[in-house]
Amino acid sequence: MSYFAISKNLAGFLTEKAGLAHEKESILAYAIEMTVITLGNTLFTLLLAALLGVLPGVLSCLVVVFLFRHTAGGAHSNSPWRCAAVTVTIYPAMALSAVYLAGLGAAFIDALSAVALLLGLSAIVVLAPVDSPSAPIISPYRRKKLKALSLAVFTLTAAAVVCLRQSDWVYASQIRVCLILTVLWISFMLGKPGHRLMCLVDRIKFKEVRDS
Repeated sequence: MSYFAISKNLAGFLTEKAGLAHEKESILAYAIEMTVITLGNTLFTLLLAALLGVLPGVLSCLVVVFLFRHTAGGAHSNSPWRCAAVTVTIYPAMALSAVYLAGLGAAFIDALSAVALLLGLSAIVVLAPVDSPSAPIISPYRRKKLKALSLAVFTLTAAAVVCLRQSDWVYASQIRVCLILTVLWISFMLGKPGHRLMCLVDRIKFKEVRDS
């Protein structure tokens, strides 16, 4: 279902010009809309992060989440608009929290890192990959492959956390805490609490452009 009239119009134009079957129009409209929303959402989130002074932290969050979402999976909204709202809200807030938490000292960050990495590893080993009813993982081989990739992403993230602890870079502590909070967020989204949250988010209604 399309939320943008322009995506339907553009899809109709492209379908006609390319000589595609009429049934392809709705698929093309959805693809156009997903691309526009994803790019716009990412750019807006990064712009907001820059205005708040937490661009490095938000960028690190988005990179790690992108890698985990394509390997471990997890709860997500049925609407790209709702996903966009979650992204714009959560990751800048996470980076702002990281700025505060980074000032609580190395001992606190070390303890938080240990807890987050332990929870993250447990969630990935037990739960990942988490599929959805609309896109179930049927192949056992693919499931094993995604779990292995999830563990690889986790290992890289954990290594980054350790390396940043030794770094003198001005943003090292902030990004380190952002990675820690992102691992906690991923762990949350892999479990039932994350799915319950997305169910609540899915109750938010947007006006749709219905087919005539």
